[in-house]
Amino acid sequence: MNILLCPPKILLQHSPNAWHELQQSTPLVIATCASQKAAILQHMGNDFTFLFYENFNDNPLVELDIYHYARSNNASGIYFLAEIDVLRAARISDRLGLTQGRENAAILFRDKFLMKSRVQQYQLPIPAMARVGNATAMASFIAQHGYPCVIKPNDGRGSLGVVVLKNEGQLFKYLAQMKSSEYHNLLIEKFIEGEAYQINALYLQGKPIFISASRATVSCLDFLSGQTLGLVMEDDNPLHQKLIDYTKYLAKEVFPIEKNTLLHLEVFVDQGGNIIFGELACRLGGCFVNEELGAAFGLDPRMTWLKACLNETYPRDLAQRIPVIRVGQLNVPPSQGTLQAIADKCPLPFVINYRATGVVGRHYDVMKLTNGEIVSAIVEGESSREIEEHLAMLTQWVIDNTHWVKDTVH
Repeated sequence: MNILLCPPKILLQHSPNAWHELQQSTPLVIATCASQKAAILQHMGNDFTFLFYENFNDNPLVELDIYHYARSNNASGIYFLAEIDVLRAARISDRLGLTQGRENAAILFRDKFLMKSRVQQYQLPIPAMARVGNATAMASFIAQHGYPCVIKPNDGRGSLGVVVLKNEGQLFKYLAQMKSSEYHNLLIEKFIEGEAYQINALYLQGKPIFISASRATVSCLDFLSGQTLGLVMEDDNPLHQKLIDYTKYLAKEVFPIEKNTLLHLEVFVDQGGNIIFGELACRLGGCFVNEELGAAFGLDPRMTWLKACLNETYPRDLAQRIPVIRVGQLNVPPSQGTLQAIADKCPLPFVINYRATGVVGRHYDVMKLTNGEIVSAIVEGESSREIEEHLAMLTQWVIDNTHWVKDTVH
């Protein structure tokens, strides 16, 4: 028996058949949030054992309960699919004696200061950075490196709590709303001007099955502020190969990745073509990334990884893949107001996957995490330029077919 920690959003993204296939070799117990219990049971049926928890992401008792459940039922593995579960799955696994040192390895994927310090040890460029625990430390860093700068939680996820400061007035405004208890876990960095890229990879038996690089049309902070986020698969060009080689180097030389691993890398490329490290996670990117990669490479990355983890006899002859088609991804954030209408299907011929998750009649606020999109879609194209054109056309179509009653500003 194996245990998977998994949020409802990911559970509902995959078909019941996909989940049932995982049960063929060994039973799978799924720990998740009780907030969508009815939807999960309706979607997946009665063939699974679930451990439902209130406030799953932030409930400290989850770790203890899963540990005791795993121990009582002789669990053979503890797995995860989301950022919030990286460390607690590792802690449970180490405490059960199923692994040794997994928590220490996992910390490098969650502690941004340790992560970037390790990258710097290998002479790879990173933004100037420092841990900060007070206003004086922030001011001293800014005096040395100047504006703009970025302040973020050192172990944050989904861009929660990330702030870009461009001048002293913004710094004072930021400090004025802070509580003293919030100072203990902050990282400050020099803001990097450049194109943002996201690279996702699947490694099985220590070999890359695919590594895919996409350019982001806006930043994650722009996405949080209400702009649509597009991801455009790069054409085969020198920069694309440079990003692939950079990712391989990180996986082989810099970070202690396991033989079966999903990776999500974020970097910036400056005007001189230099790659500046952003951060690395031992899971796929969020939003519609799994679907994007599935369309491009003809396999489901998450399910392929889980099958390899759960079954040692899973085919080991999977060769490195190249894209079957070239694709792009669109994610549309909510507006601040009440959703009045949204299209549940898209007729545009280049859209190969479309999902509207916005709920008509629901009031929405500005997103706090980069996982609250109301529309996600995958488009295809012959080149990155055509993909970007298709994303722009789809964006306009979504705008024309989505209607809001905006909040009144007083």
